[in-house]
Amino acid sequence: MATATRAGAVGGYAYLPVVVLAALAGYVFMEMAARVTLVSGRSLGELLSVRGRWLPFLLFGAVFFGCMAYQAGNLLGALGGLQLLFPLRRWWVLIVGAAVFALLWKGSTQLIGRTMAYIVAVMGMLFVVAAVQIAWPGVYPDRPVSTIETNVILGLLGTTIVPYNFFLAAGLGSGGQLADMRRGLQLSFGVGLLVTASIVVVGITASGFVSFEDLAVSLEAFLGEYGRLVLGAGLFAAGFSSATTAPLAAAMAGRGLLASGDKTWRSGGSAFRATWLVVVIIGLLVALLQLDIVGVILAAQIINGLLLPFIAVVIFLLANRKDLLGDQTNSWWQNLIGVLVLGILFYKTGEFLLTFLFSVLNG
Repeated sequence: MATATRAGAVGGYAYLPVVVLAALAGYVFMEMAARVTLVSGRSLGELLSVRGRWLPFLLFGAVFFGCMAYQAGNLLGALGGLQLLFPLRRWWVLIVGAAVFALLWKGSTQLIGRTMAYIVAVMGMLFVVAAVQIAWPGVYPDRPVSTIETNVILGLLGTTIVPYNFFLAAGLGSGGQLADMRRGLQLSFGVGLLVTASIVVVGITASGFVSFEDLAVSLEAFLGEYGRLVLGAGLFAAGFSSATTAPLAAAMAGRGLLASGDKTWRSGGSAFRATWLVVVIIGLLVALLQLDIVGVILAAQIINGLLLPFIAVVIFLLANRKDLLGDQTNSWWQNLIGVLVLGILFYKTGEFLLTFLFSVLNG
């Protein structure tokens, strides 16, 4: 949400094509991950271990690090939403963390899925209504195209095609049907596209984006008290749902990559719980530091954007293996979209890293 808001603030409607590309790319790659496990009947860990046990461990380490990087931003995002509505101190993030812990300890992925669906649905309705009110009068013109930033593009891609979601998608592919899996992903990314585009439009109301309080003031000027409610409730919903999903995804990545039938990686098992618990604890420790909330969230999303192309390549190669999938390998249009997305990801990642290195060397 933070990256989509910043996109609206600095580039306006010019970022909407990026949002569409991210949603399409997200669907294509998540469908690949789910199809690979569904058709082959094997976990990602089993498929990758034939190349050496180091590869599953390397991928798990990358996903685990990404989830930890995201978690502090998720918790602070949820807290930031509450702070827009109530006068709360930073330590209230512990209450948010406790709620996440309770939901994860219950161990029911079905319960977690339903809870997240309700929360995201409320957030989506609030932002869609606000976006329609903002865009309909045409009061806010498009930002100049020259303000499009590489780090914002990476953040949008990284927050839409979150690396850890590959392992959630792979879990969807376990024991299901191809048609059902595809319908579920189409609905998920369709709704996600609508909500993210709405957040970008809402972000247009701010001439700059330094803090959520600044945006709340801008929204209040246009929408009245509803503006602050939309931002506060939406920010909490986005933060809390992601704060629950990220630790769960880290644990599911561990189960998919490292388990090999180990009972401790089942839901409620010691290894499974230890994985998500470490992510929650590290996230809470970082969240309690006096760091800029928006800065932490944006940094986490950029880190995930940098990890994304390397994990996406692995999924892309697996989805083209006929010895695994037979006639269910990628179609020509899936490969075309996949190659285009990978090209954009590697180009933007390289551009970002070179720019960062140049700025460091030149002090």
